[in-house]
Amino acid sequence: MKHIGWCLDRIQIVMGDIPKAVISQEDKAKANNILDEVQEYANTLAELILNPNFKIYLHQLEETSIEGVRLQAHDIQELFKDLENMLYILELYIKNLKDIIQNHPEQWKNKADQIVLHIDQKFGGEMGELRREFQIALHKEDELRRIVTS
Repeated sequence: MKHIGWCLDRIQIVMGDIPKAVISQEDKAKANNILDEVQEYANTLAELILNPNFKIYLHQLEETSIEGVRLQAHDIQELFKDLENMLYILELYIKNLKDIIQNHPEQWKNKADQIVLHIDQKFGGEMGELRREFQIALHKEDELRRIVTS
């Protein structure tokens, strides 16, 4: 779980360096490089979340002995839906931003900050809905190597 949180954190950190405008070729190249890096984190996130064993790991949260982390079955299903939704949003977001860079640079303003805000609202922020769960390492290193091939 903490690896999922790490991927989401890295996406937010990387997006912090995105240019405020994509008028010059240099800014366009920088924005594309950043979006490529975000795509790599999204791919890793997808491999973790869409792995068949992920639901098993989520169900381990029902039985954990760590105070304040135990999840109910309903919470587990919601977490899984939220993570799948995040993957879908990331995919659309990256495609949209790449299209804006290429074809509509004038629409760039404020678009680049939306995904960071969305991640923070859903998985962090004041409520910190999932931060506790993301601190738990349910995957062993050898399991991660089998899950994530990139």
